Amino acid sequence: MLFVYTNNFVRVSWGGLFSEYFLATNGVKQGGVMSPVLFCVYIDELLVILSKANIGCFIGKNYVGALAYADDLVLIAPSASAMRKMLAICDTYAADYCMSFNAQKSKCLVFLSNERRYLRPLLLDVAAVMGLIIIIIIIIAFLSRLRS
Repeated sequence: MLFVYTNNFVRVSWGGLFSEYFLATNGVKQGGVMSPVLFCVYIDELLVILSKANIGCFIGKNYVGALAYADDLVLIAPSASAMRKMLAICDTYAADYCMSFNAQKSKCLVFLSNERRYLRPLLLDVAAVMGLIIIIIIIIAFLSRLRS
């Protein structure tokens, strides 16, 4: 497997024309069977750092504040300040490991109960990745029916 990833020659196709072959020196193969697993191995330390920071959401004693599959990462935080701290950890990790998160493909989803809808204006500056603002989607739900 090491040979497959260290001797990965590729070329670019654009409008029916092809570039010369060149060595791809980083990343995982798009659509490769092992790519999701390899990427998760690569970002596992980020998940550990987030868990040890004790920021985010828990179910009992189990940390569920950062969930990952393939190249997708979901951060779950109980407050705007917790989300900002988690995003700062991600920014630091990205800088340390020469990677980047795509703010244009990221979204911040906020759930508010009807009683807390007054917080909506305060949430508009919640999220930024790599210095770029993330689109914020606010859902005001009538959660009172779910309470026992």
